[in-house]
Amino acid sequence: MALTIHGTYASAAGIDDFLDMSLEELVDYRMMSMSRKEQRVADMAAAAYVISSEEIRRSGAQSIPEALRLVPGLNVAQISGDRWAVSSRGFNERLSNKLLIQVDGRSIYSPIFSGVLWETQDTVMEDIERIEVIRGPGAALWGTNAMNGVINIVTRSAAASQGSVLNVAATNGGGAFASLTHGGILAQGGHFKIFGKSSRTGASPERDTGVVGSDAARQNRLGIRVEPDLDRGELSFKAEAYQSKSSDVWGFPSLPAFSDKPFPKFTQPSYRRDASLSQASEGLVLQGRYSWRGSHELDNTLHVSMDQEKTSHTGLWGTGTGPGLPLGEAPRVQRAGGSKTEIDLDFQQRRKGQVHDIIWGLNLRHIIDDLYLPATPYVLTEGKSQRVNYSAFVHDEINVVPDRFKLIVGSKFEKDGLTGHNIQPNVRALYTPSANEAFWGAISNSARSLRRFESFAMVDVLARDAHDFIPFIPPNQLTAVTQISPLANARPVAEKAWSLEAGWRKQFSNFLSVDMAVFVTDYSQLRGARLAGNLADVMPPLGPLMECIGNPQNLPGTCYFTIKGYNSNQDKARSYGGEWSLEWHPKPWWTVQTSYSYLRVKGQRSGDDLGDLLVRVFENSAPRHQLSLVNNFSLRSDLNLNVRLRHNSDTRHLEQISGDLTRLPPYTGLDMRLAWKAGRQTEVSLLGRNLLKDRHSEFISSFPVSRAYDVQRSLTLQLVSRF
Repeated sequence: MALTIHGTYASAAGIDDFLDMSLEELVDYRMMSMSRKEQRVADMAAAAYVISSEEIRRSGAQSIPEALRLVPGLNVAQISGDRWAVSSRGFNERLSNKLLIQVDGRSIYSPIFSGVLWETQDTVMEDIERIEVIRGPGAALWGTNAMNGVINIVTRSAAASQGSVLNVAATNGGGAFASLTHGGILAQGGHFKIFGKSSRTGASPERDTGVVGSDAARQNRLGIRVEPDLDRGELSFKAEAYQSKSSDVWGFPSLPAFSDKPFPKFTQPSYRRDASLSQASEGLVLQGRYSWRGSHELDNTLHVSMDQEKTSHTGLWGTGTGPGLPLGEAPRVQRAGGSKTEIDLDFQQRRKGQVHDIIWGLNLRHIIDDLYLPATPYVLTEGKSQRVNYSAFVHDEINVVPDRFKLIVGSKFEKDGLTGHNIQPNVRALYTPSANEAFWGAISNSARSLRRFESFAMVDVLARDAHDFIPFIPPNQLTAVTQISPLANARPVAEKAWSLEAGWRKQFSNFLSVDMAVFVTDYSQLRGARLAGNLADVMPPLGPLMECIGNPQNLPGTCYFTIKGYNSNQDKARSYGGEWSLEWHPKPWWTVQTSYSYLRVKGQRSGDDLGDLLVRVFENSAPRHQLSLVNNFSLRSDLNLNVRLRHNSDTRHLEQISGDLTRLPPYTGLDMRLAWKAGRQTEVSLLGRNLLKDRHSEFISSFPVSRAYDVQRSLTLQLVSRF
């Protein structure tokens, strides 16, 4: 059961303890993401995987996305120094929106940018107990945005964090971090811990030129967790604050008068301008969790959290377009971003019987956000908003044939503040002909709720020479700008998906196990865009435009007209594929983990040039083939070697200058970590990343369109001391 076993050893176990364990002992690990209850991974009717703290330590991962590379079939790509694209089963982007990410049960999905800003999640890695991953729908329990999967990062309890841990590391190229965790005993009974981390990320080489780019970053994080002793139940409080600062270069369509110089391969004037932006983010998180056993042996859990977030991008914004048609307006220093306050109240109750294991729950979420965008290329029709989401779920695991066949049925009922009512049912079945083998299948309906930035923003997406559309207009005289706007009185519509999954697990012996899963998903009402008609329908009168061209007082390259487009929810797609993994212990001191995944996303063409371009983007944003091979060697009791080889096939990403897709070739990455235990409480390690090539490209962000960076070869020296 390789897919379910990788995280099955306890975080407290050392490397030697782990290598002595049999696979039969390892499968007893428990997780909660899919079923909202303690449950053996081997008993789950889902494509489940757990990354343990020991596995994170052995890999040398210094960020959550880097640790997620260990999960078979997950799409993980590094965009730049601290920016990542993470998704499950396709649709990968910097702001991937079909994968629900949680930290200790709290969603970190940002309604400001409709995705997860991984650069603000600089978690203390030693504080992570495990990472639970479900590939495939989890919406029946967790609601919208869990369309293609759920990731829950579980941090250590205060009771399990007693003592102090210091972790310092330095990477060539300017990267470094230091973290400290300290746990103690409360005077009135119970435990506490405090933790902090400060890090910096060096700049990456630009893909096109190789010169050092503008993506360096700094992050700081501080938190405390308190768990007082209670006569009845368990109580936990957590507070965490963070800030991050970085820079980046975004590309905008632009009128030639305000554009950059054309690239050497283009002889025509440039219709793109790159803007250097500084990004500043800060946030505060407060959360509490109380679990207790009530009358009639009912298990109850109450979770409350408040999440405040503020992010801004400051720079010289503007495409040269503006309200003063037909003359353009010069770019000026502006900000884009926003702030939000999200209050979440979640209650669930479990009743377990011999036949039925029922969990039901209620959720109330209040969101207040204030978004601000520059005049161009983005315009938001509605800045401030507050809304309330209500939801309920019920989940019944029916033991049809004891120890042989289970049927799991349930649904989420949700009232979203933007997209209205969503019902998300699922049915799952688990058949276990023996204690070492399991077959499972599932059918699920899920939804993704659009955010205001996706639904109410006007965006300039492309600038071209109008001569390409209207031949009788002289070249290089008039610019055609494609602009997407919300339709008048249009109501946001949730994206929908029907998913069919099946899987097989088998433990052949205490030294060999396999896990397989296949899936097909039909998506409808996907967010996209359409042109508002043919050129004759969207063209303004030519008279004022020709006067603009012929006016000697006007700056050349400032005359333009707008080709109107609109936001739509009309796209459809189908994805299908499979994931396979194997775990083998050929020797007590040697562990092999290997996996392969295949993914195909096929969108439905509409015949609309703009809509079909966006369909091609999500079809090709994730690799079709992924292969991973991990070897872990316990060379001596104090010496460990971890070798990870991964291969991804090619991907394609939007190129704003040509309006076409740029192909990134396949790449193979090799990471190696050699760790030496200098004493019972001290470990020194040397980690080499991407050792096969000096640099390679993994991903280019299509929205926002940012400068393309390469991931470079690096060496990291790390010291971990416990005292």
